[in-house]
Amino acid sequence: AGLCPGYKHVEEFGPDEEYEDEMEEFYVTLDLGAVEPTLIPSSSTYRLIGLDTPTPFMQLSGTVLQGRHESLLGTELLFTEAKDTEHPSRRRLSFTSIAEQRIRFKEVQLRPKVTPGDEQAQPIVIDMKTQEQQERLNNSNLITSSRMTGKDSGSAPRRRRKSMKN
Repeated sequence: AGLCPGYKHVEEFGPDEEYEDEMEEFYVTLDLGAVEPTLIPSSSTYRLIGLDTPTPFMQLSGTVLQGRHESLLGTELLFTEAKDTEHPSRRRLSFTSIAEQRIRFKEVQLRPKVTPGDEQAQPIVIDMKTQEQQERLNNSNLITSSRMTGKDSGSAPRRRRKSMKN
């Protein structure tokens, strides 16, 4: 007799040799959002902290980013890039895996939190998005996208206004 029909109460488990350790491998893409475009190529190392927590942190050079997990609506296909041996100027894509989750990061600034009577300061997170900084990042993203697509987007996109004719 057990709590659930079809299940049997077990007093102890058998030896460990009867069980297999199964490793599950899955990929998660990292979205760095509006990070300064020159920061990524200039950084040779990065640090991920708390990847299995709701708010992981990433340190890229001196920049600190805070992330949050998102489930994707679909599935991302992940490819690796390799040189084509027959045509050295071309690159070949090879399927690697799929991803169903993404961690979206935004830049934050850590400052010590000091409370009355607390002798040791605790770090607090402050969002770095000021209007001036956001505009600068948006403009640099336009330049980056034109480098990636090979199309010259010129300056920032023009805003269209609806003219009111009498």
